[in-house]
Amino acid sequence: MRFLAVIIFAIAVIAAAFHFAKPLPGTNFDESFLPKASTVHYVAAGHDASVAGLFWIKGLTELGESYLTGKEYAYLGHVAELSTSLDSLFYTPYYFVGGVTPIDAPDTSDFSVLRRASRVYPENWRLSLYYALRLARGPYPNRTEAANVMRKYFDSPDTTIPDHIRTIYRSFELDSMQTETALETVLNDVMQPRFKKFRASFYSKILKLLGHKGLITDFDKDETYQKVKMLVDGMADGKIHPAIVYRELLTMKKLQDEKLAEEAKAKEAAADSTAVTDTTVAADSTVVDSTAAMDTTAAASKADSTSASN
Repeated sequence: MRFLAVIIFAIAVIAAAFHFAKPLPGTNFDESFLPKASTVHYVAAGHDASVAGLFWIKGLTELGESYLTGKEYAYLGHVAELSTSLDSLFYTPYYFVGGVTPIDAPDTSDFSVLRRASRVYPENWRLSLYYALRLARGPYPNRTEAANVMRKYFDSPDTTIPDHIRTIYRSFELDSMQTETALETVLNDVMQPRFKKFRASFYSKILKLLGHKGLITDFDKDETYQKVKMLVDGMADGKIHPAIVYRELLTMKKLQDEKLAEEAKAKEAAADSTAVTDTTVAADSTVVDSTAAMDTTAAASKADSTSASN
């Protein structure tokens, strides 16, 4: 009887704890819906592709509900990971996650999905580009790895690949270098026969390295662009020595830095002149106030003297 009373008391305490406990914050997602892929593989009994489709449909349903309710949905990458683990040839999650996920998103759950996409569909440059951009612009930038992902498309026999995609791996590599090293690398690429048909793309790359990142509306009228083009073409055609081109391009960067410094000094001078003007105006107003006070005092003294005389 004594043990029964203890058991009843323990049950009462547990019931009271559950009753008065605060509910956990909602996540807008049933986490029990995401089992491990290894577990689902045994339960699916050979129907992995069908089960992967069901999981993906459920994930899209939850995503749609989050749009309607305004709640954040943070499980798309996890659902895609589960679906593609069950069926690695399931193309839709790869394309959807790569297209929807911002390139600077702090959540990295999509990395494993995009890595698998690049491995399963190596001929699809769009999926690899999604992965490379996430690597280069994600929370832990790795531009070297991004360049390795996209390097294989430079010599690809696929004629539908745009020229800027074929050479984008060089952009990732250049972003990880210092200005002088990156400029030397670009000039070396210009001299290589395999980059001959991509020469026009190097003009913009050089301008970016030199700090000229503004949008050029008319290439024919832009003096800086035309100067870079003249120097690069002269070097490629053997008319200008590469050392001279390298020095001239670096000089353009220094001029750009000096221009920014001059603009900063001009702003400081304008701020100083404004401060001086304000001080002068304040001083003038103080003098005026002092003069008025003196005039008032003199008038009062004169009035007192007149009253005393009378």
